[in-house]
Amino acid sequence: MVAITRGTLARKLQSSNKTISTVVSGTVRKQSTKKKTRTVKQCTLSSSSNSTTSPPLQLYNEVAGKSNIIGASKYDLYGNATGREYDLGRDGAFRAYNILIAQLYSDVPFDDVAMQKPIDELNVKGFQVKHVKTEDECIKELASNRYEIAWIISTSRIQNSKFISALTAFHSTGGGIFLFADNPPYTCHASEFLKTQFGITVDGCYQATQTLTYKENGHQQTGNFGQHEIFTGITHLYEGHTICHPVYSTPESRTALLTIATATDGNPCIAVYEPPTTSTEGRLCLDCGFTKLYIDWDSAGTGRYIINTSCWLLGIEKRLK
Repeated sequence: MVAITRGTLARKLQSSNKTISTVVSGTVRKQSTKKKTRTVKQCTLSSSSNSTTSPPLQLYNEVAGKSNIIGASKYDLYGNATGREYDLGRDGAFRAYNILIAQLYSDVPFDDVAMQKPIDELNVKGFQVKHVKTEDECIKELASNRYEIAWIISTSRIQNSKFISALTAFHSTGGGIFLFADNPPYTCHASEFLKTQFGITVDGCYQATQTLTYKENGHQQTGNFGQHEIFTGITHLYEGHTICHPVYSTPESRTALLTIATATDGNPCIAVYEPPTTSTEGRLCLDCGFTKLYIDWDSAGTGRYIINTSCWLLGIEKRLK
């Protein structure tokens, strides 16, 4: 599986000079009453701005939470509205915030070149980005208290026994985490963290490569994603290449994360954690197909989804209270 991915990457990176496509998506409603209340709060905070707009609202565009964009001047070849005004976050609005990218899986040709696309797009939103490639560097940076968000791109094994405890400490004090996994064995960091926190692991290798479709309440329906701020401006979203899925150890663990997108094999492929309002924890998003960062950035909705998620993980509503 991975050999195919690497070959595809090399060909795409050597031949592509295209501008990064901007993509859009929708917003999922949680099913339980408790979680639905939190989702409604988020949508209220990101509604259309006016003269009384509060600071959190100014970070989001007026379309925040809307997947279907009606009346856009242009749509891309996947049917997503083009234009940065259809992203979740406003350009340049996040200059006060920092993201740590820990690219622990690096066995990809030209991976520095490939990772530059997401970094450039984060910079457009204003984020300051630090890119590291080892657990030791990641642990050191997490301990600096400089970062509001950490991307963790899993690889095949954990080398530093302190890594998970460092990531747990970061999350417990409000750090947002974007967990990326792929086909085994490149699931280790995401799986170990989720097992420690929620009793969840990730496994499986589905040769996906299809496009998911927005459906307002379709987050648990095969081949669909539902309504959530992460999917602002996106009606069609690439599901990934060789993807895994969550495995739940107990009935309780099934309620820890909210599935917001279901792959074409019927398994969750994107899930989020929204901490209780009284918790000091940060938000979390699990993505089960990290090759989209390397070889499929220009596919349906990928770029917009990744950047939208980073803006959402900040949890700005709680930070500015």
